[in-house]
Amino acid sequence: MRVKSSWHKSSVKTIEDIGSAMAFNSWRITKNQLEDLINEGFIVEKEQLFDVISEYLCFIVQCIDRLVAEKLVTKQREKLITKIAKQSAFYYQENKADRIGEGNHWKDFIDIYNSRSKDYSDYGFNNGEPDYSFYRYFAEKIQKSMTDTDSKWIVQQMIEIQAPKTYKEVETSVNNLISVSKIISKDQKDKQKISKVPRSKRPSTSRDI
Repeated sequence: MRVKSSWHKSSVKTIEDIGSAMAFNSWRITKNQLEDLINEGFIVEKEQLFDVISEYLCFIVQCIDRLVAEKLVTKQREKLITKIAKQSAFYYQENKADRIGEGNHWKDFIDIYNSRSKDYSDYGFNNGEPDYSFYRYFAEKIQKSMTDTDSKWIVQQMIEIQAPKTYKEVETSVNNLISVSKIISKDQKDKQKISKVPRSKRPSTSRDI
């Protein structure tokens, strides 16, 4: 699946379009961050992998929610976050079933997401980015997903390096995907498709020579 990380500023998109792209980018950012952790020498065992992934995705969605708060009206914001969370759950289900085995991984992720959403609501943003307690909470959740050997080192690594780096990537993604000329509803988009005359049926504009 290939989703553009940005659109032309004159584009007209739906919340569903934007949500799908942001969910894909969130998964891509998470994979990149996992590679960073491994390259830094941290060990992520197979059984720990999806615990770490779920924490990253929850952190990212919460960052997106804060970033769009002043860019979208409440109804659009709610639809966007719901779309991203559900699409993230789909990616989680698909990949965990492939790597670990079948199961109701979709529900497991949604349960974790709902729990983390309540907890993150206690932490704030300062000057447009997560405050220390926001990062600290994320780091502590990652710590619980790591091996005993790495757990004592991971909190500092997350707070000082990985979490801020993740946030900056998320911020760039949000700014790129939300900067369109107009955001319309899915119903409006469907009506436009119905009313649009196919190119083959349009009157010719050519002139006789």
